[in-house]
Amino acid sequence: MKEELLQNSELFKMLANPVRLCILTNLVLNKRRNVTELGQCSNVAQSLVSQQLSKLKLSGIIKCEKIGNEVYYEINNEKIIKIINLINE
Repeated sequence: MKEELLQNSELFKMLANPVRLCILTNLVLNKRRNVTELGQCSNVAQSLVSQQLSKLKLSGIIKCEKIGNEVYYEINNEKIIKIINLINE
């Protein structure tokens, strides 16, 4: 139980950042996006979006796939999809 509480606490820390929350909301709505597409949602520099994507990837919340010259991101955690959907109700 304690381990699950710690994991959930870390999950909510990741959601507490507005740029990350915007990225995740975009990914829930659109399934798969590249950095440019995700940057349009948050209206911040692409470097900041890339930085936040790295944190999300490191935490296991998202995964990426390289297709040609583009890297596409998608959510890798069903719990996040449920949380984002609840937030946006």
